[in-house]
Amino acid sequence: MQSIITILVYTLFIGWISSVSAQALFTARGPETPNDHRYDYQQKLLELALDKTREDYGDFTLVKSRMGANTKRAMWEVETGLYENYFVANAATPKRLEDMVPVPFPIDLGILGYRVFFASKETRERLRSVSSLADLKKFRMVQGLGWSDSEILKNAGFQVAEASDYHGMFQMVASNRVDLFPRGINEFLKEWKTNKHIENLSYDEGLILYYPFPKFFYTTRGNEAQAERIMKGLVRAYDDGSLLKLWKAQYQDSIDQVGLVHRKILSIPNPNLVHIVSNYQKYFYFASQNGTH
Repeated sequence: MQSIITILVYTLFIGWISSVSAQALFTARGPETPNDHRYDYQQKLLELALDKTREDYGDFTLVKSRMGANTKRAMWEVETGLYENYFVANAATPKRLEDMVPVPFPIDLGILGYRVFFASKETRERLRSVSSLADLKKFRMVQGLGWSDSEILKNAGFQVAEASDYHGMFQMVASNRVDLFPRGINEFLKEWKTNKHIENLSYDEGLILYYPFPKFFYTTRGNEAQAERIMKGLVRAYDDGSLLKLWKAQYQDSIDQVGLVHRKILSIPNPNLVHIVSNYQKYFYFASQNGTH
């Protein structure tokens, strides 16, 4: 009897191992710090896209990469294939499209192009007199290492400092080491709740800086088949409304809190998009505006 039970347990174990090994392993980007939730949406969206293509491609397992990598490091991890089926979202640039395999769907529907400013209380008061891009260019901005925003802002004539510590950038504006930390209106609310304890940290309530900013998933060269799966899943999720449902659950409160209709929108171009096919634009969310693009 004991031997029969042993054989049964062994058989079930082998069946479980076979089932797990048959599933494709995918990796989503992990956080930089324990309090970093910027990539939660990416993971949920990857899971949604994979689920929408389960019948075509089979089951999957989705895990996170190791915590601690900033954007520059994460993109290196993609290029070198450090993780299996690793998909990381970043802005569309000609170099990334050449060096990696893109999934040309704007994962946040372009909403990241609308930027609100974190600032010190003193700088917030100075911003009240800004009515043009020329006025705004008097303020020095900060962005993270490896962020393509730096190139976009510099190309438009802004002064930009770069820093490696994401949470430290909120400290930098609060202490007036730099003037402004532009953040997507979809990111704003969670970041304010996380960092509002910082002494002298505030945010502007009158302006938005806009530039078109499609953000794609990227994976390692040679992984085109899995990139095709993710693209197919994203389009299906968009068409059946499940992507928009996830997008709203993740971002709508923050967008509403910013109050775009009450702000002046100042726009600059994104030079990285000049030679990129614009099919992604049909998925863009265009907000109500008090200003022009």
